[in-house]
Amino acid sequence: MADQVYRHLRDGVMAGRFAPGQRLTIRGLAEALGSSPMPVREALRRLQAEGAFEFSDTARLSVVQLSGAQLRDVRDARVALEGLLAERAASRMTGVDDAEITQLYDRLQAAADALDVPGYLSANFAFHRRIYEIAQAPIILGAVENFWVLIGPCFVLVAPDATHLRRSMDAHRRILDALMHRDGPAARAAVTDDIMQAANCLSRVIDKPEKARSVAAPKRRRRDVSA
Repeated sequence: MADQVYRHLRDGVMAGRFAPGQRLTIRGLAEALGSSPMPVREALRRLQAEGAFEFSDTARLSVVQLSGAQLRDVRDARVALEGLLAERAASRMTGVDDAEITQLYDRLQAAADALDVPGYLSANFAFHRRIYEIAQAPIILGAVENFWVLIGPCFVLVAPDATHLRRSMDAHRRILDALMHRDGPAARAAVTDDIMQAANCLSRVIDKPEKARSVAAPKRRRRDVSA
């Protein structure tokens, strides 16, 4: 049960079903998952170690919020690893894979057209994960998922933006076309563009509060530490 709860919560984090800074309770999660609190508590401890959740000094549970610098680190790692997986996937695609990826793309497009944010985030996660599974590089995919655990909650901050959805779907269309034509470099380029667009949108959202806090913070006197 603990493993099932862990996988369910982890997939939820990666798929954007939680928002940065969102406060949660073990009891509430247990009720939503139909579990007792103990497996949820154990799963949360594992996810805390992975950087997804944090407990405050008062034992309040919340979703971790990345800083601008952390976001850029995750972006750079994703570009390198996910681009590689997309390129490898293009050379390993089969007719069955073509049909499956096309179906996932259609599901993604339908959610984007309807401005269905939860549906879009879920389909986006499924679309990318399936492509990377086709690459047959489980160690690299495991590393990518570790970064998705950190970045997944951030996507809810930009997904409602219709302009972002249109740009993202253009990148997804190019990913699909590259895979259908078995064009590895084009698949890598399209995935890179998709990641960079999302990261740029996120940076504008995340950097604003950081700058505001910096401006609002009172200047402190430098302490004399010579003694």
